[in-house]
Amino acid sequence: MKTYLKSHLEKENFNLIMTMDCEGTNFDKNLRENVSHLEKFLYRNTNADIATVLFLTPYFVDMMHQLKIVESVKNNYNVIFGLHIHPNNLPPELERQCSFAAKEENLIGAYNCDEQLIMIKHSAKYLADRGITDLQAFRGGYFSMNNDTAKALQAVTQIGYESHNIYRAEYQVTNALLTPFPVYAFDEEEEFRLEYFDSSKLVKMLYGAAEKRTSITGITHSYLLREKEIQCKVNPIKKAQLSLCFFFLS
Repeated sequence: MKTYLKSHLEKENFNLIMTMDCEGTNFDKNLRENVSHLEKFLYRNTNADIATVLFLTPYFVDMMHQLKIVESVKNNYNVIFGLHIHPNNLPPELERQCSFAAKEENLIGAYNCDEQLIMIKHSAKYLADRGITDLQAFRGGYFSMNNDTAKALQAVTQIGYESHNIYRAEYQVTNALLTPFPVYAFDEEEEFRLEYFDSSKLVKMLYGAAEKRTSITGITHSYLLREKEIQCKVNPIKKAQLSLCFFFLS
């Protein structure tokens, strides 16, 4: 199912886009099992007419490829692909190509423009080799991005959009080379994130955005796809939370 981010961002009045940071061995305690639950999440969003932007790391896409779900995800759901990079969690093939990457450095913005270009170029190719070719957006791990990131993305990809919490200190973009669609947030901590708040808080944020005719870009993470998954001292996604969002939009 071919989905274009531009058409969703240009919708008038209230609109909800869900995004998922699809991680890797750094956050997903059981990557294979989490990836195997991805289509359940996409099915619910698609049935509720909610577009999902998957910000994909190389490790996550490699597991999608191993499980043979790439074509199903591409063809059956209202999904948009984006690139997600944690420089300290690259597969061995990319580690060799990005020998400058330090294991203790989480942020892509810590690297210079040439290094970011190499990392982005090889990561995008790694995804393309496994069937993910239509990357439309970028999100740095921990919301890291700066002007050099935007330059590198423009130089070696067709990506035209970026999505971050603009209140985070790790987000240091000033040149607007890419079109932003920020995570719906009021500050560095209060954002529309499924694992941050209970259902009542999320619904309140939805109503507030609808009253202002403002679109929402929400966020969640792949390490919460399994109901029993526990990572980073946060609670797993509660089915009721998404159900309330879907009910609100129906």
